[in-house]
Amino acid sequence: MKIKLLDVLLRRVLLCQFNRDGEIKQNYIMRHHKFFTLFSLLIFLFNSSTAQEVWDWEKCIDYALKNNIQLKQSGLNLNLAEATLKQQKLNYSPNINGSSNYNLRVGNNFNFFTSEYTRETVHYQDYGVNISQPIFDGLITPNNIKKSKLDLETLKLDQEVLKSNIQLQILTAFLNIMNANEQYNQAFNQHSNTQKQYENTQTLIQAGAAAEKALLDIDAQLSGEELTIAQIKNQLDLAYLQLKVILQLDIEKNITVKIPELPKVLLLDPTEASSKIYEDALGLRPEIKSSKLKIQSAKYSINVAKGNYYPTLQLIANANTFFSSQSKITSQVFTGNTTAVGIVEGTFQRVLIPETLTQQSKNPYKNQLNQNLSYSFGLSLNIPIFNKYQVQTAVKQATIQYKNAILNEQQSEMDLFNTIQQAYLKAQAAIESFKSAEKNYQTSKKSCTYAEERLSAGSINQLELNLAKNNLLTAASKLTQAKYEYIFNTKVLDFYQGKPITLE
Repeated sequence: MKIKLLDVLLRRVLLCQFNRDGEIKQNYIMRHHKFFTLFSLLIFLFNSSTAQEVWDWEKCIDYALKNNIQLKQSGLNLNLAEATLKQQKLNYSPNINGSSNYNLRVGNNFNFFTSEYTRETVHYQDYGVNISQPIFDGLITPNNIKKSKLDLETLKLDQEVLKSNIQLQILTAFLNIMNANEQYNQAFNQHSNTQKQYENTQTLIQAGAAAEKALLDIDAQLSGEELTIAQIKNQLDLAYLQLKVILQLDIEKNITVKIPELPKVLLLDPTEASSKIYEDALGLRPEIKSSKLKIQSAKYSINVAKGNYYPTLQLIANANTFFSSQSKITSQVFTGNTTAVGIVEGTFQRVLIPETLTQQSKNPYKNQLNQNLSYSFGLSLNIPIFNKYQVQTAVKQATIQYKNAILNEQQSEMDLFNTIQQAYLKAQAAIESFKSAEKNYQTSKKSCTYAEERLSAGSINQLELNLAKNNLLTAASKLTQAKYEYIFNTKVLDFYQGKPITLE
């Protein structure tokens, strides 16, 4: 419904009615500007009413830090690094593995219990537990642990860098919105004053105290001011779009930022020397700390690669047992009969022995596991002799990465110096620009007031007043721009000195 209302008003503003001589009807001119004023006011009210949420500086920062996709990915990388560090520490512990095999053999099978071949179906199953405890691995494990700790700290610092960059991006978008909003209000207020002047002139014309030509000059001024308002409104919309993109909000979401109360009188404090700011930043900025830790991590990578030159020593132990269906329990059973095996000399008495019967039964599964249980202990020594130059290549690659880390650290310091130097020079230039813009604004304001007085006295025409108004609006715009450039660059310098970013 609101969109349809705005569309109707816009159509009424844009439709132009001409008389037969090609001149714009006087009544339409007045209606035209009244509709424009009403249209602009309704746009402002429309935006205010549809913006259900008011976002202040703290809310924008908190939302971005909680919902930014890159920060979420950074958090996952931290979790991964923590898991890697835990895994490296566990390399001190032994490896324990269990195994079990089952075989079914059909046909001729050698029975090692009887040392003969038999044709039967044999079920065989074994169990084993193997333990290997590293004793020396070329110091690879302790170096990997130290490297993983540094990598974890590096990721934490990189996350802080990402948070800082997001805050700077939000600061830029916030100040752009504040700048455009202030310039919009200035242009709208001037347009309202010109509209009042138009209506007053219309009253004078009707009373016969002024010529109709004066309306044409004011109408031209109003048209130029309308164009200026439309351009500034577009800048404001783009600034809001930039903020939504940074916050990763739906671009269709209606939000309005809470403009903080800036001091009415801007104190231009002299900035600290750029060399001092740079020295402080070297010890504070997380990107510099991160680059230094990456150098240390690269050193440990070289030590890890060199560790493969050394032999490795492990303590090994195992326990094994098995079951076989060939295993039988053999027993002798007396039949009750006897057999003569000889005669006792001298007495001729027979020597008798009892007759026995050999019986076999299944050897129980549990019994076999206990009977066949065995243990072994030993040491395993692995001496590298030739490995296709894999270790040498790994050492060279780690060395190159170390040198590259040093260059990255130097580049980080250089980038930091250039950034601080540029911000410092921009802040100094912003101070001078603000002073000049403020002086120009005060002069233009007095000139415009004087022009209005002279127009009332009839000593100048409307075109000269229009020129003074345009100069005043331009001066106000430059003053506002200079103010926010100064605020931004000083906030950047405060940021690199470790001070929190605030807009109060």
